[in-house]
Amino acid sequence: MASSDLEQLCSHINEKIGNIKKTLSLRNCGQEPTLKTILNKIGDEIIVVNELLNKLELEIQYQEQTNSSLKTRN
Repeated sequence: MASSDLEQLCSHINEKIGNIKKTLSLRNCGQEPTLKTILNKIGDEIIVVNELLNKLELEIQYQEQTNSSLKTRN
């Protein structure tokens, strides 16, 4: 994964986390039925962040394996 790809992924994750924080701050506005929609959006954002973190973890594992493989060849 290129450095710019990792930076883009981190930026995207940070954006999602920011969205979650904003949405959580709205949660305290009251107990209106419309908040159910907001909570559903939070759940959707959490799923997206989780998927992105899983992809990042797999990429890191791949990079570590590649790095280790290159070290053993030298």
